[in-house]
Amino acid sequence: MSARHDKVRRAGVARGRRFAVRVAAIAAAATILSASAADAQTQLFNLDAGLDPAFCKIPTFRSTVVYVDDMMMRAGESSWAITLADKLRATLTPGERVAVVELNPAQGTSRQIWAGCWPEYTAERRKELAGKNYIFTSNPLEAVKKQQQYFLSDFGIALTDIYDRALKGPAQGAIRASDPARKQIIEALASDGARFAQSPVTIRAIVYSDLAENSDIGSVFASGAPLPDGVGRKLGTYFRHSVFYFFGVGADVTGEPGYLEIARKFWISALASMDGAVDGLGSDLNVPNQIPINAYHYAVTLSRGGQQLYGRASILVDSEGNLVDSWIGISRLTFVGLTGTFQCPPLTGNGCTLSATTQGELTTDNPSETIDLSGTDPNALQGTIGVKGALTFPLTAKLATN
Repeated sequence: MSARHDKVRRAGVARGRRFAVRVAAIAAAATILSASAADAQTQLFNLDAGLDPAFCKIPTFRSTVVYVDDMMMRAGESSWAITLADKLRATLTPGERVAVVELNPAQGTSRQIWAGCWPEYTAERRKELAGKNYIFTSNPLEAVKKQQQYFLSDFGIALTDIYDRALKGPAQGAIRASDPARKQIIEALASDGARFAQSPVTIRAIVYSDLAENSDIGSVFASGAPLPDGVGRKLGTYFRHSVFYFFGVGADVTGEPGYLEIARKFWISALASMDGAVDGLGSDLNVPNQIPINAYHYAVTLSRGGQQLYGRASILVDSEGNLVDSWIGISRLTFVGLTGTFQCPPLTGNGCTLSATTQGELTTDNPSETIDLSGTDPNALQGTIGVKGALTFPLTAKLATN
């Protein structure tokens, strides 16, 4: 490479880095302005020192981890960062913990870059704070917006760190289906498995990757090969209590017109064998703009073929009773996400009703099944699961304490 060409290449990379930093910051709405004189007066005893860790003390029932495939980084391409920042801002719950993790599929490893908790209060806490008088300190509600700016700024910096470091490594080009590069994405995710084993709440995993797995576990490009099975057992890692959203799928894959559907089948099978549910998979990020406000955890019992099978169900609902990041898992079967509604008015005495659809086969070979549960007591529900009009099985659910 001539000196002139090398100079042009380095200038292009530098522009890409500056662009990523700028776009991530703008997308995160994270330009921190200097405090005005009025602000200074209200902050006499509350020095502004960045993101306040006190929000991490708010009890939550979900956490989010953002995984970024570092082999996807391209100079000047930062729309993925905008997408992530916008989606988090629209869907995080008060105090929800968020971690940014870099995936290194070339080595099958991962590394946490940053973690923080979303600065916001519940509706009840906001009402309580709004009713108080503040003389020597400012109303905490007035600082929330700036705290969210700090959060999003730190989030953008973490994404830029991954972007910048990846551009310093070996250049990555398009992936040819006929001769794909080695990528150990499953292994990289599994290397962060301790997070899932230790989490008492549902983990929402958002993954930016082409999902071009090509490793000893299996290959998306192996036409006719059996779908991956028993991956959790082989790696000793399970993604229990989790729902996955993948985006950027196939963005840099060439020579495989049916890649998206192939990747979908491969990854749903792989994640199911690791007790993880796939709630979204595509080129775009299809996380619903819903914020859960309540959670119910049930121990479930399925009667099937003369046997009693046991499992767990996690029901997260928004203000209208719509299911958000909900799932059900049955031992010896599999683990799938749920969509639908859960109506459980606490004071009306009308009982609770779960009307849900599985995002995958669970008790039958059907790609989706129906769950209908109800009861006058929210602690004990009963009903059926399966394919209506064809094959259903009795299902009971008892509210769990943990």
